[in-house]
Amino acid sequence: MKVVVKDNLHTAEAGSYFRGSVKIEGDFLVPPRTYFWRDLVVTGRLMLCPESHVAGNVICNGAVICHDSIIEGELNSGTEQLTVCDNAKVLVIRSDGNVLLRPGVVSAEVRGVNILVMGKVQCGKLMGKNTRVVTN
Repeated sequence: MKVVVKDNLHTAEAGSYFRGSVKIEGDFLVPPRTYFWRDLVVTGRLMLCPESHVAGNVICNGAVICHDSIIEGELNSGTEQLTVCDNAKVLVIRSDGNVLLRPGVVSAEVRGVNILVMGKVQCGKLMGKNTRVVTN
């Protein structure tokens, strides 16, 4: 599918699907309901918009994973902020920086330096130097 480049920001067309693995040099804005059949590698920041689906692993420097998105593999993030929004499903979350988990996130394992959990999440393991849970 077509990817539009403006400065360092790459943007895909709405409703796109990518059959092979994708590597983006720079930041990547993924529109809603986009499907990746394999791995997604982004050298900059990733913005995975609502209801997007990645069948493989995701590697990025920092990310916002919007609500109802699914990552069937591992999400590996660099030192920048990683935010996983409401009802997103990720098999394993690993970050060298801060991780923010919003209500309804489902994951088998979360690793990060500082982990902030907002509300109720379903996680098998939470491993970080500082882990805080904030509820209503």
